[in-house]
Amino acid sequence: MGFATLLIFLLAILYELFIGAFFLPLPVSDTGTVRYRTLPYMTILLIIINSLVFIIFQAPALYQGAQAYEISGSTTLLDDYIRQVWTYGYRSTYLREGLSIGAFVTFTSMFMHADMWHLLGNMIFLWTFGRRLEDACGAWRYLLFYILAGMVANLGSVVLNPSPVDLPGIGASGAISGVMAAYLLLFPGAQVLCFWGIISILRIFVVYAAKIFGFGGELRTAPVWRWTIRVPAWLLLIYFLGRDLLPSLETIQQGQDYGGVNNLAHLTGALAGLAVFLFVRKDLAMRYLTGRRV
Repeated sequence: MGFATLLIFLLAILYELFIGAFFLPLPVSDTGTVRYRTLPYMTILLIIINSLVFIIFQAPALYQGAQAYEISGSTTLLDDYIRQVWTYGYRSTYLREGLSIGAFVTFTSMFMHADMWHLLGNMIFLWTFGRRLEDACGAWRYLLFYILAGMVANLGSVVLNPSPVDLPGIGASGAISGVMAAYLLLFPGAQVLCFWGIISILRIFVVYAAKIFGFGGELRTAPVWRWTIRVPAWLLLIYFLGRDLLPSLETIQQGQDYGGVNNLAHLTGALAGLAVFLFVRKDLAMRYLTGRRV
């Protein structure tokens, strides 16, 4: 039974990834050639910490609580999960009332996630964009930048939101938005490999047409199927940040969040990405400022 449950869980993950990456791009790796001079251990460590916090601290109360509720209607374990979120998530009360625990919770909230899909999506994005940024900044400066972006995201989502409703915010999305914005600033010409089902399927017809009618140069000798599609980083990042812009403006004007997503945290985290030049290594900064390829 345990193996069957695990198999169903893994199949559910693959199904969700397939559905999520069919119409919209799912970044899985960058294509930079100068990177990873050392093992990106800080990015790996951040992924491990985020995963362990969820698996050990949050998941038992969440999933066992959901199961207990379905079987007997008991909400005891679910109440434990909700209590965790309200205790360690970042809330406007901490800032507006000047509570000292606010600084601590600003930190803890960025390592918590609402569910497995929230965690999985964030960690894929962190893996894709974080490794090269870590290589550019160095491990410890990269960690400081990551924490700064996450804290700015939390604070910004509270300061700019006029809503009196005191809901806790959790997740690494704000910090990762800062990582993504910093990546775009440092490597504007980079390309990112994405799972993008519909484009991969359309590409089949384009490649076959190129082979039959003799146009397209490299397309004539290209493989018919590719699992990943190269997407310019600037286009990808503008899409993801632009997706947060309108909901953020509506939140600022009306004081309401839409769809349970803290778009303001994403946007303010991305703005924190401008600070990356304070953390980047001097040799890479010189290459960037002189326009040399990195």
